[in-house]
Amino acid sequence: MKNNIQYFSMSFLLMLIVFTSQSCKEKEEIKLEAPQLIMYTPTSAIDGISMKFVWSTLPNSNYIVQISYDNFVNSIETLVMSKDTTTVSVTGLNSNTMLYARIKAVSKNGSATYADFRTSSLFLLENIFSNQTANVVNAIDITSKSIKLAWQADRHVTSIIKTTGSVSDTIKLTPTDLTAKNKIDTTLLANTNYTFKIMKNNILRGTVTATTKAN
Repeated sequence: MKNNIQYFSMSFLLMLIVFTSQSCKEKEEIKLEAPQLIMYTPTSAIDGISMKFVWSTLPNSNYIVQISYDNFVNSIETLVMSKDTTTVSVTGLNSNTMLYARIKAVSKNGSATYADFRTSSLFLLENIFSNQTANVVNAIDITSKSIKLAWQADRHVTSIIKTTGSVSDTIKLTPTDLTAKNKIDTTLLANTNYTFKIMKNNILRGTVTATTKAN
């Protein structure tokens, strides 16, 4: 009888150890939710689109915030890397493109495991051309051989890309153009469709189309 009691006690103890071990393991594998990332309404600024990001806080945490234009396939820019902060602002964003942003919390002392990155997305749109309606150059600025392209003051730009069909040409803006805040292209063909993109280096700041008049 004594042996049976000892055997039962030993079996119960082993079961308790296994159950406790499994319970601890399960607790270690539980991931807490990632913080909520909020993307504020983008605004047009001197050097491109600017945006503010804020996020909810989690206890005892640092944060990693990244942005991308291709859903983190190749293009990844890290804005915040393991810092104890709750907001970050970024400028010089591209327009006419989808922006992806993601955030991950990191426990400061390793006491908690958080979920993987949580991703948000927003289509960015900016058009600093000022003599256009619904992205089409105003008719008053179009002739059979020329188109006037004007842009908003206090916006940094460097060039205009002109495209007709499959042919593109980059027009470098001169100091005179930049002072006047407009460029008149007089090298155009009559009755032809054109697309113009205004750039600040490699940052797209606006797009318009126009069709020159017939002779």
